[in-house]
Amino acid sequence: MTELAVREVEIGEIITRHLAPERLTRYWDLLMAENLKVNLVSRETSRADFDRMVAESLLPLDLIEGDFGSYLDIGSGGGLPSIIILLSGRVKGETLMVERTQKKTAALERMLADLNLQGKPIPRTFEEVPLDTRFDLITLRYVKLTPQLLRRILPALSPTGVFAYFSKPEFEVSGGTMTVIPYKISTDQFVKSLTLFRR
Repeated sequence: MTELAVREVEIGEIITRHLAPERLTRYWDLLMAENLKVNLVSRETSRADFDRMVAESLLPLDLIEGDFGSYLDIGSGGGLPSIIILLSGRVKGETLMVERTQKKTAALERMLADLNLQGKPIPRTFEEVPLDTRFDLITLRYVKLTPQLLRRILPALSPTGVFAYFSKPEFEVSGGTMTVIPYKISTDQFVKSLTLFRR
């Protein structure tokens, strides 16, 4: 395991570097409208909270070079980080978004259509999804990583693929390489971690 120094993340800078502001605002409007029908994010979420979540979602893009020919997001919820990563334009091929709640996958489909983004929400658990494709990028944000889950994720990576976990594993990891990036969002007092895995 490699653990890097704490990275400072300035919200406005990272968003400007990766996203068009009008597209991000459209996603915010759609997310808040859908949130009235199904619980995608906390009802207390403010635009400042949303921008912080967006900045965190973009962090892997600052750390991984190049585009992605395929992308898998596990536990997609309201589209953080998957819709944000799609909005960046870095994904050039198939995108699967695994979300077991059908109401949430329906909301994802409506938001993707409005934003003219290519992604395929799948209303199943990750364990139920056949993995016939190898992915250049896999993300996991709102699901806790377990050893069983990691054993299923790592073989699904392409030879140069990266798995981005928006936390730090709470178990000893064997196999593959793991880099932990502690980071601090400019508006927060707490240090969080992003972990990147490679085969």
